Amino acid sequence: MNTPYTHRWYHFIWRWCYNFLLIMLLPIGVLMLLLKSDKTAGQRNRNRERFGFVGKVASQGILVHCVSVGEVNAAKSIVLRLQQRYPDSPMTISTTSSTGAKQARAVFADSVQHVYLPIDIPICMWMFFQKLKPKLVLVTEVEIWPNMLHQCFQRKIPAVLINARMTNESLKNYQRLAYLFRPSLRKFSLICTQGQQDFDNFLKLGVYKPNLRLTNNMKFDLEVDPNDDSKATALKQKLGLSTQAVFVAGSTHELEETACLDAFKKLRLAHPKLLLIIVPRHPHRFEKVAQLCQATGYKMVKLSELDEVPLKTVPDILLVDAMGMLKACYQLASCAFVGGSFAPKGGHNALEPALYGVPTIMGPSIFNNPVICDALVTAGGLKILSTPEQLADIAQEWLDNVDAAVRAGEANQQVIEQNRGAIEQTLKAIEEIFQ
Repeated sequence: MNTPYTHRWYHFIWRWCYNFLLIMLLPIGVLMLLLKSDKTAGQRNRNRERFGFVGKVASQGILVHCVSVGEVNAAKSIVLRLQQRYPDSPMTISTTSSTGAKQARAVFADSVQHVYLPIDIPICMWMFFQKLKPKLVLVTEVEIWPNMLHQCFQRKIPAVLINARMTNESLKNYQRLAYLFRPSLRKFSLICTQGQQDFDNFLKLGVYKPNLRLTNNMKFDLEVDPNDDSKATALKQKLGLSTQAVFVAGSTHELEETACLDAFKKLRLAHPKLLLIIVPRHPHRFEKVAQLCQATGYKMVKLSELDEVPLKTVPDILLVDAMGMLKACYQLASCAFVGGSFAPKGGHNALEPALYGVPTIMGPSIFNNPVICDALVTAGGLKILSTPEQLADIAQEWLDNVDAAVRAGEANQQVIEQNRGAIEQTLKAIEEIFQ
């Protein structure tokens, strides 16, 4: 039996202090929004959605909110399962970032509706919910928007935080603003946590124990997608790959490409046919990364150019200037670096290369997925480095010793198999409150 949220008069005061601050910061937010707008050819400008002006959509369905690319990928399986169980309920995916929007289009095509989540200002959220009128709201990982949750509470819409994480560092930050976030967290009908530490930290924040479930991490339920298989096969043919070793740098951020290019120079001394595939995290950085690659003097080709100019020889560097290709690239990898880990971003999903039996390297910033990284490190398939200078040495160990690399990759796959089942547990928890 869940414990319902009880409203207190001072909760109103703290939430309106938060609203006042948001309104004061709104001009800066609008400027940043204009700079980061989705400029994809053929896509209409959708900035108005950020203010609650949603276009024509089917209502009375299920809303799943994902921040960006990683959360869209993690939510894929549960969205597909919900579509099977509730075929008459329209499925809407909301994202915060434009890269998340592109990934949602790539993963779900027209089987779901996509909208941008509006700025968390009362009137914007009111218009958003007034248009969608969802019967169930699912929020992924760690998105806690007070006005969004207040709309769910007022409209008696069950809201579930799925695959929820709460690191020790995040706990400290939320505790500083506990008067605002404790009431917000209690408005969730249910919080399904990734691990025991997350469960305990939500308890410390004041979430009622009956509203918490330890369902484990849905990212472990990754499955091989036949579409990615097809993309990998096509890419291998276009590049003319045969027995060449391939080093993939996936989801990279600023300075991480430089670190990988420096490592590549060293690795080529022992492995002169090594191919480097770089997959930047954000599309707006494609051109800048292309310039970095060209400056090395190596032969670089963009993925977008492969169809236009057939290759006579395998290039030195492939720059993947397209979304939705990362897992296909990991299938070609002899070893891989996962980005956002030398950059202080918390590290992206190491399970993506692990799914294909690829030995993996990351930097020290792994706070987004500590349980995943610990499991892979313990198994021997993931190496966590302190500095970028170590990257070439660790990659060369795996490139020199293929048998050791194969064992490390198999260990990664075993970790995934041993930890599956979170999606089924999460679905059971959702069904308790949504019949």
